[in-house]
Amino acid sequence: MSKSSTIRFIFIVFAFAFLIFLHVATVNEIKNMTREKITKTELLNEKLNRIELKTVEIQKLSSEERIVKIAKDTLGMLSPIENLNTIRVDKFQIEQLEKLLQEKYD
Repeated sequence: MSKSSTIRFIFIVFAFAFLIFLHVATVNEIKNMTREKITKTELLNEKLNRIELKTVEIQKLSSEERIVKIAKDTLGMLSPIENLNTIRVDKFQIEQLEKLLQEKYD
């Protein structure tokens, strides 16, 4: 073999080795990113489950039956005999509130 063909052969071998190294590094990075994606997906699912559990807990705590029971037992409140359809407010109280608001914003 001549010297130029030997140099060409060495160059081709190094280029081929570099391409193989590049391929292995890329495949390794893809595996790492896939592993990280799976981990983050599991973490997201776990957090979504916690949010769902908190939502269920909020619904339990704000249920009408629970609030009415606490109001009756703890606070001694009574349920109205009939539902209130109208609210009565004294005209004088409304005028006083309007006057206070007007003074506050003037």
